[in-house]
Amino acid sequence: MIRVKASAPFTHTDLARHLDEKKIGNRMFFGGNLLRQPVFVQLRKDRPDSFRVVGEMKGSDEIMNQALFLGTYPGLSKEMMDYEIDIIHAFVQQAGKSL
Repeated sequence: MIRVKASAPFTHTDLARHLDEKKIGNRMFFGGNLLRQPVFVQLRKDRPDSFRVVGEMKGSDEIMNQALFLGTYPGLSKEMMDYEIDIIHAFVQQAGKSL
């Protein structure tokens, strides 16, 4: 998992798109904050007593908005992992220069 700071000059979506362009598998956090999913939003409107939420779910929102997962499997070679690292470093450096 990679988490992009809210203060970064790019979003996790920007990074994901760049990784896609470079053929590096990635995905957003599955489901994100489930309370933000349409079915739960509607359920909360229709039947507010059907479930209970404790707190603001700030951590869930942060992960939903800032995290992504790199594709991984046992067959990744050192060269493949080095490629991923190099691409991410280059992207972050370039994004920092565009400020």
